[in-house]
Amino acid sequence: MPHPIAEDLIASVLHRDSNVIVLNKPPGLASHGGPKTYFHVDAYLPDLKFGIQPEPTLAHRLDRDTAGCLLLCRHPKSSKKITRLFTEKLIGKTYWAVVRGAVADDHGFIDAPIGKTNDESGWRMLVHEDGQPSKTEYQVLGRGKDEAGNDITWLALTPHTGRTHQLRVHLDHIGHPVLGDPFYGRGDEPPLFGQPPTLMLLSRQIIVPFHADREPVVVDAPPPELMRPGLSACGYAGDYAPHAASVDAQYGGDGSDAEGGQESFEGDD
Repeated sequence: MPHPIAEDLIASVLHRDSNVIVLNKPPGLASHGGPKTYFHVDAYLPDLKFGIQPEPTLAHRLDRDTAGCLLLCRHPKSSKKITRLFTEKLIGKTYWAVVRGAVADDHGFIDAPIGKTNDESGWRMLVHEDGQPSKTEYQVLGRGKDEAGNDITWLALTPHTGRTHQLRVHLDHIGHPVLGDPFYGRGDEPPLFGQPPTLMLLSRQIIVPFHADREPVVVDAPPPELMRPGLSACGYAGDYAPHAASVDAQYGGDGSDAEGGQESFEGDD
């Protein structure tokens, strides 16, 4: 029998063809493993072969607590093609976020270099003049109030570069951090380890022009339940992804396969 997380990943398949698979990755599940990361998508790839002998491979990564579209390649030829499409910036990605405050402009760009900083608490990314060029486009999809009556904004985000934590760093830089982010923003959100994730960030859509002579693969991911309070307050009335209860085992505190420490800064959102 597959592991419960593998069963949830099978149920989360949004698209499957002979070349690629798109998962709706649940929040709280890392893309890759690490010294203290025992639950991750990589571990369950053997359960996602669906009759093709090679195990699929990850085409890119999402942070542990970012939900949504995660692209897998089903065989080496597919992996080579997808790598080229990413290199040529032909794969489209759109994210949704619910952020603090009322974003002034309905559409705009954040063009600010991002670099890494280290201190006694670890490392993180920040806007810095010596960082790598980084550009994010945003579009306001809705506006609302949180439970305390504070302004919040629902955004669609298009990363024109692919820096680590780019969206989160850029939004914090303009004074509108993502709701539920304890590492960027005002810093008083609850920690992500030891309890379920709270980050209201979704990899909403991926566009893969795999065949030049055919329509591209276009996949939309429904948001996770944790985003319901923010999205509904901003006017979203669509569907939500079922909660992947299997991932909650790492937050159970029983010491078995539990994750701890600090966030795995592994993603490319």
